[in-house]
Amino acid sequence: VFALQQAFAALQKVAQFETVIRGTRALAAEIGQSGDQILASVKNITDGQIALEEAAQNVNIALSAGLGRDQIEDLTEISFKASRALGRNLTDALQRVVRGTAKLEPELLDELGIFARIDPAVEAYAAKLNVAASSLTNYEKRQAFAKAVIEEGQKKFSAIATNVESAQASFEKFLVQIQELAIGFGQGVTTILKPFVDFLGEGNNALLAFLAIISLVFGKALQVIGGFATNALAK
Repeated sequence: VFALQQAFAALQKVAQFETVIRGTRALAAEIGQSGDQILASVKNITDGQIALEEAAQNVNIALSAGLGRDQIEDLTEISFKASRALGRNLTDALQRVVRGTAKLEPELLDELGIFARIDPAVEAYAAKLNVAASSLTNYEKRQAFAKAVIEEGQKKFSAIATNVESAQASFEKFLVQIQELAIGFGQGVTTILKPFVDFLGEGNNALLAFLAIISLVFGKALQVIGGFATNALAK
């Protein structure tokens, strides 16, 4: 039962991965960009040290918030440098930077030493446009905050080099490669199994499959218990 659960969870994750990638392509297309190119850029900036699925999830958040490719690339580079400077996990750093910027939550950025604030950023942006700060739309306020985060992050981590080879980078790249190989293998498996899974979902087929698993498990359990009892009685 445990093996079946783990196999199902792995295949479910592969299916989720495909959905996330389709979401990236759709969101990027809305602003006239290529989702695949944005993901490739994020992978290149991070030197392959973040899994494609994790990159796509964060890119989708940024795209949903109205951020463009250049801003996503800048935020990715800041996250990469922050993770190296502070010894933080790259995925965690990217999540904090992207979510903090997209959701206007500076508290998420504070832990990385990026102390951008919403009100000063909005006022500076409005002054540049020669309009009142109160007249800015939510989109414009998010753009203002994103600009402030990028400027603060670039200033804070300008001296951090990310092209230095290290054991941490090697292990993270290797782990990412294993994860992506597993997903690639899983995609092939799900393609083969999809018709069978669809068949099981029809009518009472799911119940029959469940009963088959139960009979298999308990049939094996009875054999084990019976063998144990026989040996005990013989002794």
